[in-house]
Amino acid sequence: MSLVFNQHKKSIQIMDFIEVLGYKIRFIKFDHPESKKTIVLLHGLGASAERWDELWPLLKKYNVVIPDLIGFGYSEKPLIEYTVDFFVRFLEEFFKKMQIQNPIVIGSSFGGQLALEYSLTHKDFFDKIILVSPAGTIERPTFVLSRYIFSGLYPTTENVHRAFEMMANNMEYVVDAATVKDYVNRMRLPNAKYSLISTLLAMRKDQTLRKRLVEIAVPTLVIWGKNDTTIPVENIEFFKQMPIVETMIMEGCGHTPYVEKPVEFYEIIEKFIDS
Repeated sequence: MSLVFNQHKKSIQIMDFIEVLGYKIRFIKFDHPESKKTIVLLHGLGASAERWDELWPLLKKYNVVIPDLIGFGYSEKPLIEYTVDFFVRFLEEFFKKMQIQNPIVIGSSFGGQLALEYSLTHKDFFDKIILVSPAGTIERPTFVLSRYIFSGLYPTTENVHRAFEMMANNMEYVVDAATVKDYVNRMRLPNAKYSLISTLLAMRKDQTLRKRLVEIAVPTLVIWGKNDTTIPVENIEFFKQMPIVETMIMEGCGHTPYVEKPVEFYEIIEKFIDS
């Protein structure tokens, strides 16, 4: 049964589970009956729907769907091989079961890579694409990304807090203690470390995305934090060669500008979505 957190005249907020590919998948959904646009938020490696907590309250004009990707968050974590093709099939069935058509997708890091991969095989599905420091363009993990992976394998409060500080790369950003605690708890769930490593191996194995960026056929906005050392901002150059792609660098931000500067991030994406 769905759990309704709040119900107002203009919005209904729900957290629930749905079966996708035979596995229990958690999602959070915000319905705004007056809106004709749906936004899907795809989190990054090792994250969960809660990573978008700073952004979703600002998305008052839209219907919003935020899944915990299979293998992550509080979704089921089967002992299978997590390939990019498997995640694409997962999204395909998730969208079908949730009756989502022509959404705007916002994908962060690995979620951005998945959004791209899906769009290249389902060219007319997304209305618009917004990528935040998308994965898939670096050949090997950076030092900061390696520290983040280390914190997932050895999820102590100290390790996770330090990794989140390094990912922000911003002295003014204060890492939320609740975020650290939630990450530690999730990475201690059964099979969480397995799905993290299996997905990382899939990301490293798939080195063709950079060459296929020219196939992007949907209006796309790529946003990068100028201080990003997890997936360095220089990777934005791969996206600048296509006229259908807009790029934006946010000052004073690291890997997750929608967490570090949510209002500024929202103003940027709102302009792109409504244009």
